[in-house]
Amino acid sequence: MSAARESNEYVLGTQDAELRRLGFQHRLWSRQAAQAWEAAQFRPGQRLLDIGCGPGFATTELAQLVGPGGAVVGVDASERFINYLRARAAAISLPQVDARVGDVLNLDLPPAAFDGAYARWVLCFVSDPARVVRGVAAALKPGGVFVIQDYYDYRGAAICPTRPVVRKVFEAVDQSWRRRGGDPDVGQRLPTLLAEAAFDVQRIDPLVRVARPDTALWNWPATFFANYLPVLIEMNLITPADAEEWNDHWQQRTADPASAFITPPMLSILAVRRGE
Repeated sequence: MSAARESNEYVLGTQDAELRRLGFQHRLWSRQAAQAWEAAQFRPGQRLLDIGCGPGFATTELAQLVGPGGAVVGVDASERFINYLRARAAAISLPQVDARVGDVLNLDLPPAAFDGAYARWVLCFVSDPARVVRGVAAALKPGGVFVIQDYYDYRGAAICPTRPVVRKVFEAVDQSWRRRGGDPDVGQRLPTLLAEAAFDVQRIDPLVRVARPDTALWNWPATFFANYLPVLIEMNLITPADAEEWNDHWQQRTADPASAFITPPMLSILAVRRGE
């Protein structure tokens, strides 16, 4: 894939480094996704949506879940990511994957045609999450289940022990998403948005994890900030000196077995489409 930016590229980019990071991220969070899908009773033969699917790491797992008698439609604005998903689905023989370039704010889907939908770390990036929720509601059959996993207090992440630069960098990430129309605390609004779009919210579960040095999860923020600190500098939200101090602190914490990283707090929401 080219390193050039797409015209509609989302805030974290679609370059090779970001694609690799997303694959690693999905492996780290796949258990939490699978637990939510099980609670939603996603199963063989169903038609499912993966909203803002990116390169489709969750899409292909959903396709394996529904099997050849089902279908999974993945929608993402990035042509690069969709091309990657199409190639990967073909390589691992998943013809039930239908990967589409599209705007999640303007979903072009048949009405009442799907049994379920999934969106992870999508609504925090869009300018009008209520519009996405309404679009999903229109595409789901009555009784269809919408599973959302997203942040509700991004700045609630922490590194222990901490330094002032840690708070500065997390606040800079928050501001960078808001400048581009996102809301890193969107989870606080989602139950109401879902209720207004004819969903009954049946479950709201917290998702917060603690990473320790020498664990795979410890490398999740490391890979994110390796890619994103330069973006924050470019946006004049932090200085190169801030980035250097962050990296110094992270190296110290990595070498200290008493350190901990608390992930940005998320919600896992399960909502059922009401009948007309």
